[in-house]
Amino acid sequence: MKTILSILDKRSSKYIWYLCLLLVFALTIASTLLGNTISLELFYIFPITFTSWYGFNKSGITLAAVSTLLLVIVDAYHNGYHLFPLLRYSLPCLISYSVLAILITNFRNVHRVESIAADTDNLTHINNSRGFYVELANELVRSSRYGHIFSLAYIDIDNFKSVNDSSGHSEGDKLLVEVAKSLNSTLRETDTIARLGGDEFACLLPETGQEEAKTAFLKASNLLEKRMMRGKWPVTFSVGMVTFETVPTDIKEAMKVADELMYSVKTQDKDNISYKIWHGKV
Repeated sequence: MKTILSILDKRSSKYIWYLCLLLVFALTIASTLLGNTISLELFYIFPITFTSWYGFNKSGITLAAVSTLLLVIVDAYHNGYHLFPLLRYSLPCLISYSVLAILITNFRNVHRVESIAADTDNLTHINNSRGFYVELANELVRSSRYGHIFSLAYIDIDNFKSVNDSSGHSEGDKLLVEVAKSLNSTLRETDTIARLGGDEFACLLPETGQEEAKTAFLKASNLLEKRMMRGKWPVTFSVGMVTFETVPTDIKEAMKVADELMYSVKTQDKDNISYKIWHGKV
């Protein structure tokens, strides 16, 4: 069952809709062949559930109506067309299938909102550490499977504590929000940006070599400098940018390499970006 769900997770809503519709037609053909010997109405729950969870917002209700119509046609084929028996048969099916579709769709929407909230930093509205680690884990799988390289930046704000101490935490919050906006506006939509906690940020750049990473982050660095000056915040940034040409063992190893590179900048002169190509442990 887990294998089926993992496959469905990777498919588009349109694909799920057509797959479930095909399953409904298959059940209808089976019902026609079996006649009144075996009732298959219960099995229609599965395609309705799948399309309600993975499909479009109204696809579950649509499939519920289609399923009911097909069941009525099959019943009329076997038992003859009699209006009141058909109504007594079709209405409970339509109501029960539709209620199921609505409940599953609503639960899915709530689940998605809560999942997004769980992966989002409340202040900056970018990924938090939980959401970032999920994206990084997925990138490790993709890079390992397809032989892609990727780059990972670990960012620490220098002298951030002095802003909180001198101007208050509300001013520090404004600074953090501005950092998130700057990174979002300069990096690509395919890149993942996160606030890991406190004054530390991370950026994941999929399928990006060192030269591309330098070009991309130079734009972000220039914009950060301008906006910090505009906000009159006396801070700079220590950044470690690692390009992984060999896939690390796990996310802990990837973060450790980037974190150590960032701290090498932090312990020297700060306000700098250090780049490194990682080929694995020596």
